[in-house]
Amino acid sequence: MDRWSPTLPPSETTTWLLPALMIVISVSGLACGHLKLARGWRTGDTRKLFHFIIISTATALSLSLGWGAVNLLGGLMAFYVFTVARVGEGNPLFEGIARESDAPHRGLYIVIPYLSTAAGGLLSALLFGSHASVGMVASGWGDALGEPIGIRFGRHRYRVISFAGGSGTRSLEGSAAVFLASAVGAAVVISSSDTLAPESMGLLLGTSVAVGFAAALVEALSPRGFDNLTLQLAASAVAKSLL
Repeated sequence: MDRWSPTLPPSETTTWLLPALMIVISVSGLACGHLKLARGWRTGDTRKLFHFIIISTATALSLSLGWGAVNLLGGLMAFYVFTVARVGEGNPLFEGIARESDAPHRGLYIVIPYLSTAAGGLLSALLFGSHASVGMVASGWGDALGEPIGIRFGRHRYRVISFAGGSGTRSLEGSAAVFLASAVGAAVVISSSDTLAPESMGLLLGTSVAVGFAAALVEALSPRGFDNLTLQLAASAVAKSLL
C-alpha cells in the first residue's frame, strides 16, 4: 500500500462502501448509547468500544481497500463527531461517547480525540506508508483497552496534563493493558499484510513487543486527548524502523 493521497475509492466501490460505513458508524453509536443509558455501562467502556470498532474498521480498510476507503471513513466520522458534539447532553449518541469526568468540556473531548486520531493517521500514512496500519491498530486496540482496565483494576495512578486546563490520571495497570493490546494488534496486522510480513517469527514477535512498549510509553506521557496522535506516530515509526 502506497503513502496517503487525497483520493476516494473508485465509484463502484464507493457505491456500496458509503452506505455500509454509514450503517457501521450509526449502529455503533446507537449501540454504545443504549449500553450506557439502558444497560448502565460506564461511559469509559462505551466510549472505548466505539473507538475500538471505528479504528478496527479503518485498519481493515487500510489493509484491504487502501487509503481511499480510509479517507471515506474519516470524512463520515468528521460529520458524525461534530454533529454529535453539537447536539449535546441527553442525546444517546452524545452520552455514549462523552465522559462525565470531562465536564464542562464533554463535547470538546469528543472532538479533540477525533482530530488527534485523524491527524495521527494522516501523518503516519504520509511518513510511514503501509506501516501506518500498525499505528492504527495500536491506537484502536491499545488505547481502547487501557482505560477500561485502568478504571477497574488501576491501583497505581499517575497524573497527565490537559490542554483544556487541570489534569487527568492514568494507571500503571492501564498502561500495561495498552502494551499488551498494542503488541497483539501489531502482530495481527503485520502477519496479515503482504507488504509488512517479516522474514522470521522472531522479527514478528520482536517488532510487536517493541510496538507495544512504544505505545504504552507514549500513551502514558501524552496530554489527555492527544494520545491517539502521538501513539499512532510512535507505533508506525517503530514498525517502519524494524520491518
